[in-house]
Amino acid sequence: MRKLLPAYWNMPQLHETLVLIMMGIDVGDYPLQKYSGINNLRRCLQTNKDSKVIVPEILPIIADLWDEARKAAGLPKLSTFPPIPSKLARIRSNSTATQMAKANDGKDTSKATIKQTVDDFIRLFDELYDKRPFFKEACNKQEALDCFVQVLFLNICQANSMSAEEELSSKDVILANVETDQSTPISALSSPADGIYPYDRLNSATADSAASVDSASMSPGRIIKRGGTSALTTKTSPHVSRRTQAFMPRLRSASWSQFNYLKSTKSLQEPVADPLLDFIVKICVQSIFDSTDRSLNGLSLVMAAFPPSTHDQQLYFESHLMTHIAQNIKSKFQLDEDVISDQRVLINVVKFAQTAADAAIQGRFKDGGTEQTYDLLATILEMLQFEEYNYNANDSLMIGFYRSFNRMILARVSELEYGDDSTKITTFLDYCIHHQKVILSAKNTDMEFLKCFCYHLYYYLQSSDSQIKDAAASIWKLLVLQKPEGIAFLFNARVKGLECEDLSSGFRQMLEMDLESFYTWLDSRKVELNMLFNEYICKSWENFIIQEQKNSKEMLKNYVARRINKLRRIQRREAHERDIFNEYTTKTLSWSQEIQEVETNRFVKALQDFDGHENFIHSEWVRISEDLIRERAIWGPEKATDLNWRLDNTEGPNRMRKRLRYISNDSHLPYLPKQARRSKLSTLKAPVRPMPAKRTTTKVSKELNGAENSKETTNNDEDNLIEKRLSHDEENEDEELSYEEDKSRKVLRLLDQGDMVQDVYNVSNIAGLDACEGLLLLCKNNIYLIDNFFQRSDGEVVELWDVPKEERDQYLLLIERAAGMGTEQSENTPGDHACRKWAATDLRDVFKRRFLFRDVALEIFFKDGQNALFTVALSERDELYSKLVERVEIHEESDGTIFRSDMDNIPSLSNTFRLSSLFGTSTLNDLVQRWERREISNFQYLMYLNAIAGRSYNDITQYPVFPWILADYTSEELDLTNPKTFRDLTKPMGAQTEERRREFEDRYRQWGETGDPTPAFHYGTHYSSAMIVCSFLIRLEPFTQHYLKLQGGTFDHADRLFDSIGKAWDSASEKNMGDVRELIPEFFYLPEFLTNVNKFNFGVKQGSGEAIDSVVLPPWAHGDPKIFIQKHREALESDYVSANLHHWIDLVFGFKQQGQAAIDSLNVFHYVSYEGAVNLDTITDIVEKTATIGMINNFGQTPRQLFRKPHLSRNTPVSDSISLGYYVFQDHLDKLIQSVAPLRVPSDGSRYIEWGFSDSSLRLYSTETGKLRPY
Repeated sequence: MRKLLPAYWNMPQLHETLVLIMMGIDVGDYPLQKYSGINNLRRCLQTNKDSKVIVPEILPIIADLWDEARKAAGLPKLSTFPPIPSKLARIRSNSTATQMAKANDGKDTSKATIKQTVDDFIRLFDELYDKRPFFKEACNKQEALDCFVQVLFLNICQANSMSAEEELSSKDVILANVETDQSTPISALSSPADGIYPYDRLNSATADSAASVDSASMSPGRIIKRGGTSALTTKTSPHVSRRTQAFMPRLRSASWSQFNYLKSTKSLQEPVADPLLDFIVKICVQSIFDSTDRSLNGLSLVMAAFPPSTHDQQLYFESHLMTHIAQNIKSKFQLDEDVISDQRVLINVVKFAQTAADAAIQGRFKDGGTEQTYDLLATILEMLQFEEYNYNANDSLMIGFYRSFNRMILARVSELEYGDDSTKITTFLDYCIHHQKVILSAKNTDMEFLKCFCYHLYYYLQSSDSQIKDAAASIWKLLVLQKPEGIAFLFNARVKGLECEDLSSGFRQMLEMDLESFYTWLDSRKVELNMLFNEYICKSWENFIIQEQKNSKEMLKNYVARRINKLRRIQRREAHERDIFNEYTTKTLSWSQEIQEVETNRFVKALQDFDGHENFIHSEWVRISEDLIRERAIWGPEKATDLNWRLDNTEGPNRMRKRLRYISNDSHLPYLPKQARRSKLSTLKAPVRPMPAKRTTTKVSKELNGAENSKETTNNDEDNLIEKRLSHDEENEDEELSYEEDKSRKVLRLLDQGDMVQDVYNVSNIAGLDACEGLLLLCKNNIYLIDNFFQRSDGEVVELWDVPKEERDQYLLLIERAAGMGTEQSENTPGDHACRKWAATDLRDVFKRRFLFRDVALEIFFKDGQNALFTVALSERDELYSKLVERVEIHEESDGTIFRSDMDNIPSLSNTFRLSSLFGTSTLNDLVQRWERREISNFQYLMYLNAIAGRSYNDITQYPVFPWILADYTSEELDLTNPKTFRDLTKPMGAQTEERRREFEDRYRQWGETGDPTPAFHYGTHYSSAMIVCSFLIRLEPFTQHYLKLQGGTFDHADRLFDSIGKAWDSASEKNMGDVRELIPEFFYLPEFLTNVNKFNFGVKQGSGEAIDSVVLPPWAHGDPKIFIQKHREALESDYVSANLHHWIDLVFGFKQQGQAAIDSLNVFHYVSYEGAVNLDTITDIVEKTATIGMINNFGQTPRQLFRKPHLSRNTPVSDSISLGYYVFQDHLDKLIQSVAPLRVPSDGSRYIEWGFSDSSLRLYSTETGKLRPY
């Protein structure tokens, strides 16, 4: 992208797109067709305040676009749309690029327009840098800063791009010179002075000295112009006389090379110059003022980000940047005085000051930079003088600031001695007087600086210029007045033949005499003073020069070494990018040619596949179109709409189904409440289905374009449009292409690449009341379930509707019709041949199931919570079960079964369940004991028992059953400590009241007295059936559709619908003799089923006219379904329920389910509901078989009996902390205290490492299974 996109720099939409992608914002939600300024993008970013920089690699691309804009701004004529490279060109008349190019035609592409556009984007980046921490982090990376600095660098220096190889060659030479220079000892270059006067006046420089200076300044070996170590060798210095011939030239070549680059160059006003400079300066300044960034990371990265260029260009750019940084820091201190109180910030400023002082002394500042540094340091030090900041002379910050400031003062003194401009010297001396509070402060304790400063001031007293002489005398007076101790220390030197006390006394007396008297005294002591300053004080100046020279050499060497490493990294990166681009270009061209060849060969095969694609594309388009027009999609509504939701079959922890999925508003089957007119009922009972496609031959037509019609188009209009297009295509075709369709190829096309079919079975996928026939494919890597295909006995795969009825499973057809289940594709099915796929390695469990008491079903579970229930031919069920079990990673044969030994005679129980994954490696007895010990909750235990008893979410006729827990649905608050709050768990729902119990006992007795061969029963209904489940979940899809199927397409009378939990309890426990229903698991974890989230019209009640909407909750739920679910779950886990739940288990799963115990407990249902009561395979009469199937389906099925003996009660909870060995959290909240130190919680320890093997290997094992894991 960095290679290809910069050619389109003049498309503002491209800039916008890159910013949106970088910030993680959907480009589809942003209007790109017309660029109307940066404000649209700014508003979009403000709307998406939570967006993060998820693609920071986009920043260099944007910088390259800015760089290309800079280059193009210098051309005499700007191109509106750059040509696309011919090798990579692709003709698309309606492409987005072409549209945007047309939109840009006629626009002003002048330099000012380019500048304004790119400046706007840079200012936007400036705003994002302040407001978005993630964007700031992305901008502070080296790669991004390199690109930003490169654009600014080339603009400021008016330079062309330079290769890394070219700069490397010059850097290698510099580094070699520095190493050679440092290898030569300085002492070897020194020579004693021979009769030369030690100090000449400022206005009497010799021609030889001037020539020497000029030649040195032009020499490529000289680094600095002002203030550097070479400049520190002044012509007024005493060592000129001592080491003039050898020492002085060596000093000039010891440090950074002098640059004379672009002396008259001004800051360019071309595009991206000023705002980008401000942006980069802000990065540097914020790095300095960031108290957490002690290493000045941002500043360091910017200073190391120069692109390959000449050394002079780098010095010029560094000077330009450092000057602006110093200005911004000074402004920051002036505008916000609180900053100076933060020591961490001042530490960073000290580091910057040291860097700026080095640059000034080494001559790396252009005009104005050194003055800015002076003013910055002076401003800070003046503020630090205030006592309120409490910085003393020994404070490290004060010492650091004064060290840099003193060096700058001495560098300025040395610089001024090169010229004969007395005005500059006077100005500088006046500057020192103006800042006397800083320079002569008691906190400035650097005595070496004082010596060097006084050393130069003394010789300024000998100047022939009266202004210089008077200004120097004024500073001497200030020194004597403000730093008497320092002056005393200065003259407290032991020089042979010299009385320093007399000299010191003379300077102290200058406060009491006029200047002329002082000058007279000065001339009288000239010999002694010259001896003092030349023999003693000048040594401090020489040491300063030598130290600066050494530092400069070392800094130069380190800088060049770092720069070389940087350039080599650039070399490697550019080489890598070139290789990638070349490889991309080569592969793209090769790929394009291969595609043409492959597509030519596939054309004939495509004709064969087209018929299968018709149905598949139609169904996929329906699904995709819903995504396109849903909320927040490309063509979604501008305003929020009511959404419909469907309960997904994905299972979470404890087998809870909580996930709701969005469904389209028009995917419901039509329905009418009972109050609707009967005249409309006939038209709604038969839903409109898609017109079947022709399957004999395939005509190459454009029928699929019909999907582009708007959502509001009626079915008749769509049919007419399709017919017109078909007739139009047929007229234009010279001939029709026909072929014989291969259904096996259609199936194989649905498989993953490289997958191999191993086994194929005809199955029927069961989902509630829907049964969809299809194929189950066991492949090498995956398991596939494909709808509406059938494999005939000869192995041929055909469409399901092409299979004669006699060849299909007659039992399945009969069962589905009797149960009210649809065998045809439903209207909201995703496609004719919908395909579900699961990785074979994700298979977690396989269970044998019964479907309508026939051993023909299997239920499979996967690690991600997905599951499926399907039926298969009776003769193939065990074979398929064995093959699926082999694919489970950890399978424990159920020889150590969860069932009791006396139940092994029941065929359906053997090898049916294992609990290794769902319930842990436990038998049923282990689970009972775990429940008794309170290691698992009541909810978990009931879910386990339901699963073991064959109850499944996928089979609505065998839905998991849970008990009614509470009997109090009228109180304002729920009292779980009162036994009257709960139902009697020792009795079934038909015996909750004594009167109701007597009526059912009389019914049972009277039935036995009639002599009817049908076994007597207490209840003509059941506590769990398809209708009961659907009535509870009527407000939630897909159970709404299941309910409508059971009711013939309409809702039942409003008065009979489930609309109140309290009324449902009254009906099931007392008032309705035909209602003994129990609850379902959703009452304990899913609040959504109590709310009419899909806004169904359930009608109104007779008499009151009350509309049925959401379920009326008990008063203690306070109208909130979530509170109801929470308290209902608390009731399930309460001590009362825990102590009595085993009685209910005896009724539903235990010994009271059948036999005399069931009769005594008033717990006998219709005999057909019990497992093993009838065998459909032995019934030959079709009418009788259909009636029996209808009874099983509509009446309900009793769970498998799991216990033959009374279930043990649950242990009472242990509340004694001593017995438990720990404190119960909810009872000892006062023990919860904050830890002194953070607690480090170890990981879950799912893997461990072993070593010590003969091959000296480390091996990774699974903690759970102990098996060796692949690395």
